[in-house]
Amino acid sequence: MPDFLLQHRHDPGECETAFAAWRSFDSPLRGRPAPSTCLAGGHRIWWSVEATNEADALALLPDFVAARTEVIPVRFVEVP
Repeated sequence: MPDFLLQHRHDPGECETAFAAWRSFDSPLRGRPAPSTCLAGGHRIWWSVEATNEADALALLPDFVAARTEVIPVRFVEVP
């Protein structure tokens, strides 16, 4: 299954909305830690996911979050 990096970005005033969007949203990403720069002032969050395609990757996110997320196809490589 293909791998994707989901890079979400929101404005500083949208943090509360971005996190509240997860309430009542069923996703395997809920309850898992995700790297974020919100507390450092950058207002980005990343998830590494497996999905059949970009649309299915975005479907793992609530609408508010998905609308502000870039889907980046990635492949893992061994670093020598």
